[in-house]
Amino acid sequence: MSAHVPEEGELSADIVRASLGLKPHTSLSLGSFDVPNRPPQLCQGCPHGNAYDAIRKAVGNNDDAIVASDIGCYTLGALPPYSAIETCVCMGASIGIAKGAAEAGFHPSLAVIGDSTFLHSGVTPLMDVVSANADVTVIILDNDSIAMTGNQPTVLPSSRIEQIVKGIGVAPDHLHVLDAHPKKTDEHAAVIRREMEYHGPSVIIIARECLEKARKRKQSERKGK
Repeated sequence: MSAHVPEEGELSADIVRASLGLKPHTSLSLGSFDVPNRPPQLCQGCPHGNAYDAIRKAVGNNDDAIVASDIGCYTLGALPPYSAIETCVCMGASIGIAKGAAEAGFHPSLAVIGDSTFLHSGVTPLMDVVSANADVTVIILDNDSIAMTGNQPTVLPSSRIEQIVKGIGVAPDHLHVLDAHPKKTDEHAAVIRREMEYHGPSVIIIARECLEKARKRKQSERKGK
């Protein structure tokens, strides 16, 4: 309440030092540079990009659609060239927001969440969706990694996600596992569109290994030979 620490935004080391009355770190001013704006973006060839292309094609210009997202690399889907998602609050919030939107009358209502985030915080809200038989389509982007923070392994192998979803009670006819690939965009969009029209819980898992994880794995394999 003293205003030494900002009420919003992220903390930096300099902000914390200032709040404690410490001198700021010494720095060197390099003057100004004419640097073009380059917003953060998904890696070229990222499987999330393939998924977002399919989502955009499925949703089209439907102004009634809600596409809630979560925290991870895939949050960059909010930016061009995708502009495919509308929310990012906290881990697991995408499914809860989509459920709330569906209950408020929005249709279709989609949630986009990563494999590690789903295992961390997405299972419980999916239970709520199934329990309420809510009109929600959950799209799990499975890149077999906690990619945003350095490719750490997920708490469970992502191969178990399908079993978890079935165990929660999602009907097998409305559970799909797709292979993320640019040549399958139309095919995937058709599946998403079909589940958007379904009144009830549905889950689509779009899977392909993170590019950075694959690169590190191949380097490790070469060193091991």
